[in-house]
Amino acid sequence: MGGGLLRPGPRSVGRVLELLGRLAAAPQGSSLAALAAATGAPKTSLLGLLRGLAAEGHAEQRDGLWRLGPQAVGLARAILAGAGDPDLVATARPVLEALAEEAGETAMLAVLAPDRRSVVYADKVESRTALRFAAAVGDARPIHCTASGRVMLAFMPPPWPEQFLRGARLIPCTPASVTDRRALRRLVAETRAQGFAVTLGETTEGVAGIAAPVFDARGTVVAALMLAGPIPRVAPRLAALSRRVRGAARELSRRLGHRPARLAPETPCPPGGTRKTTLGGASGRRSRAA
Repeated sequence: MGGGLLRPGPRSVGRVLELLGRLAAAPQGSSLAALAAATGAPKTSLLGLLRGLAAEGHAEQRDGLWRLGPQAVGLARAILAGAGDPDLVATARPVLEALAEEAGETAMLAVLAPDRRSVVYADKVESRTALRFAAAVGDARPIHCTASGRVMLAFMPPPWPEQFLRGARLIPCTPASVTDRRALRRLVAETRAQGFAVTLGETTEGVAGIAAPVFDARGTVVAALMLAGPIPRVAPRLAALSRRVRGAARELSRRLGHRPARLAPETPCPPGGTRKTTLGGASGRRSRAA
């Protein structure tokens, strides 16, 4: 590797872990310049680390962009399976299956990553249709432009949500991604008020996401239950699908022991969604399998 870049010590270990976290939060890929700007590390140092990770299969470079490699993805899945919450995943499975069957779209369980820089899919049940949203268990997605991430920002206890809203780099995944902090704060407040979040083409072009919080017996949000599918199929059914997602999240919360004193009233969604959930005009885009 040269240059003493991987000398044993907390600094080098921390830099490798941070680099893996940055790659996990950018499934579309990151340039060396973007990684250097995000980490504050010299490009030469990062290039040495990336080449070392690539040699072991934990990173790969395609079209000038760096992404997680297959070994890193496999490690993430092993961590989720071995060190995650097996009760949460096992309890959620029948709820996900029922939601996917009833809605005809892909249902997923998303949890906050340990470093709180991304959300990770802990389980999924894909739609049976040919054109559908597809993602792998262990995949990471940015917090600010995903429905599940906004649920975490809306319902996680302080001080983390405010810390994220103040300091996180809001990098766009698509032209529709919300990167303005004031706009994001409004969307998080809306999510908290109505009990669910909606995104249209913000993480993957042409794909809509609907997510609601899952609470444990202590009333702490532990996951987000999410439905994803092509915008042309989801947008006309937004109000009905939002109710299904909220109902499924409540059922999963109940199975985890959550007993709220009083359920919040269902908030109707105007036809076609609210103005805030259509930022970027994503509803006019053609959908594709992600």
